[in-house]
Amino acid sequence: MSSRAIDRRLQSGDWSRLLPGVYALRGSPVTFMRRVVAAYKWAGEGALMSHSTSARLFGLDGIDACNIELSTPRRLRSNRVVVHQRETLDLPSRRIDVVRVTAVEQTLLDIALSVTRDSLELALDSALRLGLTRFDRVKRFFETFAGEGVSGTVALREMLHLREPCPRPHHSVLEVEFRQLSRNEDLPTAVSQFPVELRPGLTVHLDFAYPNEMLAIEIDSVRWHSGVRAIRWDNERQNLLVALGWRVLRFEWNDVIHRPALVAAQILEALILRQESLRF
Repeated sequence: MSSRAIDRRLQSGDWSRLLPGVYALRGSPVTFMRRVVAAYKWAGEGALMSHSTSARLFGLDGIDACNIELSTPRRLRSNRVVVHQRETLDLPSRRIDVVRVTAVEQTLLDIALSVTRDSLELALDSALRLGLTRFDRVKRFFETFAGEGVSGTVALREMLHLREPCPRPHHSVLEVEFRQLSRNEDLPTAVSQFPVELRPGLTVHLDFAYPNEMLAIEIDSVRWHSGVRAIRWDNERQNLLVALGWRVLRFEWNDVIHRPALVAAQILEALILRQESLRF
């Protein structure tokens, strides 16, 4: 189409310019994905959506940035897009919808420098929980591609070390929030996803556990603990644990998010009581 024809459509209001060479029809909804596709088409060959944009496209928790970010070997500038100029040919990537994005392992490394430790942990855990990657795969990627001079290396190394005792993902964001609460309140480290055989052939994983004290911590998120069947299973599961000698503490969203000091105090008190009772 000629530049004159494009100008006529712009002047009539039938089209609007999103970025140089990229236009939208009048009335088309303004969405995050439209902004992503516009930036991808504007950047052209070799471009990859990356950093926080890639994280949002993967659906990772803890990432709510609204900026559009991409990586490209070309020298591009725009006040509507954050451009990271770098070679992309060897960057691992995959396709989401009509755009290519950096692979989730690369995305975690890219965002590690710009987000808080808590947000990075939420992102990592959701990547594991969604089946986008595995803990050992992230570690191998880190050992291969991270290093001195690579942004995010230090932050991601610390996070992998922090999560090393429990590569198994948590079931919910709330469990990650509880792990962070435990660190912030200086609680003794609990074992995540601790396996307990309730009876022959039936093994469950406790959200968190202090095995020596036989104290179980269950985090009740709405997704996993609502509905009649879920309540019945929770009751049966807890009764079997109690019969085996476990004490069970249960916490929900309001406890973990709004009453962390109270949660910590109850856990410490329970630990002391269990230690005393098991001593005699």
